[in-house]
Amino acid sequence: MNKKMVTIIAALAMCTAMAGCTENDTASSSKAETTTTTTAAAESAAPAESTADESTADESTADSTSTNAGTTDYDVDGDFRAFEQLKEKYADGYLVTLEGQMSNSGTKYTICVKDGKAYESSTIQGMKSYYVYPGDGKKYNVSEATTTYSVNEADENAWKDSDILFGAALDFDHAYVDASTNVVHEYYKLDSAVAGAEGQIVYSFDGATYDLKQVVLLPEGADESSAVYFTVDSMGEADDSLLAVPDLSAYTKE
Repeated sequence: MNKKMVTIIAALAMCTAMAGCTENDTASSSKAETTTTTTAAAESAAPAESTADESTADESTADSTSTNAGTTDYDVDGDFRAFEQLKEKYADGYLVTLEGQMSNSGTKYTICVKDGKAYESSTIQGMKSYYVYPGDGKKYNVSEATTTYSVNEADENAWKDSDILFGAALDFDHAYVDASTNVVHEYYKLDSAVAGAEGQIVYSFDGATYDLKQVVLLPEGADESSAVYFTVDSMGEADDSLLAVPDLSAYTKE
């Protein structure tokens, strides 16, 4: 797996499970150390597609005591796609917070993307590191834990590597509705130019509101332990303050 996928918070973390890539800057190396998922996490990540018939699924839904269970109007064979609706809604930028499920504890991520600028942070056991592409041709890598920073050159498209929501998805492949939880799973082909590998990216939505709940990366040919998933905690409009050149007056340059 290449450097780009690591910066996509999926690593955004998106994953050392398949890789062997390394990062020189503090923010990326912190993520790389924590992006290998366990088999248990992967089993939870990949949505299991039920083979039960519709009547059985309906009965299961009716009997479910889950607070998420309900009835969705989503048609897997229809033209509506929740991902396309999400992409249109946040075409001008977004701010999303996620949690990656790791072997011991979740890692918190924040990503902000807007107008050719990007911010991405990871917080691991209370220690935060982040980087910013403020649109000035540079990438600012900052570690709050060590109060250090570095600055690298960045081309005009470098910010796209942080676009976890829209930067790695290609054509729609198929959709699946989990009737027991009323969650809609949409599968898209993974852009190998971004990921460094073929595969799928899965977006999971609340079947009633179509709010994004989870993002899952499923590399082709990889075993279950290489699946990487992120639970969405919140999502909204971009915060311009995160996209500015950071105040580094209290930090030491590496």
